[in-house]
Amino acid sequence: MSGKTSKSLKDLFVHQSKFQDALLHRGAYDGKKDEHTVTVPVDDVGLCSYHMQQLMSEIGEVLDADKRWKSHRNDKNDPEAKLEEIADCFIVLMNVAMFSGFDGQQLEDAIERKLAENAKRIEKL
Repeated sequence: MSGKTSKSLKDLFVHQSKFQDALLHRGAYDGKKDEHTVTVPVDDVGLCSYHMQQLMSEIGEVLDADKRWKSHRNDKNDPEAKLEEIADCFIVLMNVAMFSGFDGQQLEDAIERKLAENAKRIEKL
């Protein structure tokens, strides 16, 4: 056993929110600097769009780490890199949620609701 304690999605979201808040207050987004008048989560369509575009890039990196989906030249598979890129996707999705004005509890609740809906759908098959 590694001795690590599990963190909930809400806990991870809070950690990422603090990181994004620090970036925002330091002007990391194209000089868009806020002197602690805004904290994340915040509904900011520009930053949400920025992270949506970043997500597209991260998804491409997942595909690049494992090329087995291709019909030819499909022998590249780097599981460690793929896992790192999938983690990046989750982190960027948290950014999308927080710059849409949602907090960690709202995101966690929405995911639980969707999982329950999906389970009901499979029961109907």
